[in-house]
Amino acid sequence: MKRSRIHPDHLCFPLPPARIDHTLAEAPLLPAVATAYLTEIQRWRDTVVTAIAENDSVLAGIADFTPRARRRLAVLLETTWDAKTKVWATSHGLTPFPSRRPTAATAMEAVLELLHWRGAVVNYLTDIWDGLSRPELEMRECAAIGAFVRPVRLEGVCVYCLTEFTLDRMDPEDHGCVIMTHARAG
Repeated sequence: MKRSRIHPDHLCFPLPPARIDHTLAEAPLLPAVATAYLTEIQRWRDTVVTAIAENDSVLAGIADFTPRARRRLAVLLETTWDAKTKVWATSHGLTPFPSRRPTAATAMEAVLELLHWRGAVVNYLTDIWDGLSRPELEMRECAAIGAFVRPVRLEGVCVYCLTEFTLDRMDPEDHGCVIMTHARAG
């Protein structure tokens, strides 16, 4: 999946500062590194939410980022949902954007929580347009939303855990993707 060439870099999800794989159990991110990455992710979220809320002119240039797609991305980035949205979201394995403020000791847990949230969003966007009835979003709208939750560069990187792998291990099942496994379970 390539990102749209017209998405400005600041509107794309930041890459993790290290591999997100099974080695994290033995060697998690240092608290300062995890905290800095959380700050980067929060900055990204705030930037996208503001762009949508203010109808930033840069969004008009994004192909297939329809008003319906904008509303859906705004919902996905909310930190709390009303009861109706919770019912809809739960049926798709989604949760609100994680908003807890971790301590240095829990920063790595918060990073994983955010990456699991992101993995669930990617999973939702991959599946929701391919239904028998009228889909909630069209494939191109999903791609437009998906470009926000992908990093600037995705070539050679797992779409779920955002970790570089060789081509023979790129499929999430071939590298035991710790994020995809969680997203599919949700």
